[in-house]
Amino acid sequence: MNCNRGFGFSVIELLTVLAVMGIMAGIALPGWNRLLPSYRLSSSARQVQSELHTIRMRAAAENISFQFVYVEGASDYTILKEGKNGQTKSLPEGISVSKAGTISFSPRGTAGANRVRLRNGDGSCQQVVVSATGRVRICSPNPCGTDC
Repeated sequence: MNCNRGFGFSVIELLTVLAVMGIMAGIALPGWNRLLPSYRLSSSARQVQSELHTIRMRAAAENISFQFVYVEGASDYTILKEGKNGQTKSLPEGISVSKAGTISFSPRGTAGANRVRLRNGDGSCQQVVVSATGRVRICSPNPCGTDC
């Protein structure tokens, strides 16, 4: 009785498949590395937008004011509750704030209109814009030094 029926792969076939996969990964990796800074910039803009929505709702729910404070060149921001008790949060790696400022939210849900300007290592930028009514949106100015 013969137990070997010819099912499976030979060592040569497995090595060939691994070599082809290695070549494909080598071709794809540089392209993936170019996408990471852009992904991190978008992710950080969404993070800031979400944080601003949260503190706007908290200001109305707790009937107190909140401030979102950011410093030029920093890779983090601080949330203040009635001007004190700062909670600092970090942005993704490689992202920095390109202009300092503060955004205040009142208990009525209105805001001190301003924008958070974010920049990544390759020079791309996005802005999180807050209007006086408290509306928060993300935009991408072209060129980076301008407002959108």
